[in-house]
Amino acid sequence: MATPPGPPAASKSNDEYRLPTDVKPLHYDVTIKTDLEKLEFEGFVNISLDIRRETSSITLNATALELGKASIYSDALKVEQEQSGQTLSNAQRVTYLFPKALPAGSLAQMKIGFSGKLVGSMTGYYKSLYEVDGKKKAYALTQFEPTDARRTFPCWDEPLLKATFAITMISRADTVNLSNMPAISEEVYSPAAAKPNEHPDLAKLYSSLDNTWKITQFQTTPPMSTYIVAFANGHFAHLEKSVTMPLSGKTIPLKIYATADVVHQAQFALDVKASVLPLYEKIFDVEYPLPKLDTLVATDFDAGAMENWGLITGRTNALLLDPQKADLDAKKWVAAVQSHEVAHMW
Repeated sequence: MATPPGPPAASKSNDEYRLPTDVKPLHYDVTIKTDLEKLEFEGFVNISLDIRRETSSITLNATALELGKASIYSDALKVEQEQSGQTLSNAQRVTYLFPKALPAGSLAQMKIGFSGKLVGSMTGYYKSLYEVDGKKKAYALTQFEPTDARRTFPCWDEPLLKATFAITMISRADTVNLSNMPAISEEVYSPAAAKPNEHPDLAKLYSSLDNTWKITQFQTTPPMSTYIVAFANGHFAHLEKSVTMPLSGKTIPLKIYATADVVHQAQFALDVKASVLPLYEKIFDVEYPLPKLDTLVATDFDAGAMENWGLITGRTNALLLDPQKADLDAKKWVAAVQSHEVAHMW
């Protein structure tokens, strides 16, 4: 009797597609400076890590970025180590080598500076263009699904590797900053904002600022995947209302943002959001997990819309309509898109 065949050999090792599991991200402090005049961004990330197996190398995702030198502090070794080596792979990964191995069961903080260009790719952190008085202007927003957070900051860009995120945005003082969570502080830059003994890459972000810039800090998110992290910067206008939720009794502020020339066409989508958010909480019998829900309408957007947690994004033809001219089909389309994305918030 012939021996039954075994399972087919894998054509590729899992290691070629998945990050090593010797470390796990717990929390990201992400600071990002957006320059809409130069169409570029630069930033700094401080990542809290759980060291699950002893290792002297750390591999994470990054692509299309200029990366600074990494350093790491171990709570077990009580010393800050600068990288001793760095390798980039074609699999959109960077591996940092450190002189001393990080002990299993310890915690560590890894710090990396980075920079990139705002281009019209509609992936990562990108520019979107609109016209004001016949002149092109730009704003910036993110689209990270499925695996493009790595185009904006170094991270463990796999959905299973959830962490919390604290976003700080540096921008021109006359612009609006948005992210997944509500802003907890916003102030025009002053030299007092710079802290002594800051990492050189973080200090560099502040060194070029004057009182035409502002700093916006956002509340820390619940644990979440990188692909639904979101932020945006631009000259946005907005409409707003609020709803009282049937289970929690909480009042949830709702806003919809767009450029000033089209924001008047966003009222219908806002009304739909206000109708369905409490309805979903009642149907699912689970409290809405976030303190607000924004929508940003984007001129340049590849997908129809995107369910970023707390900051839905979508294209103009999916979220805007002129109530005086729109037919029933147009209203059904906007209602379907907005309702679909709100349902993703659970």
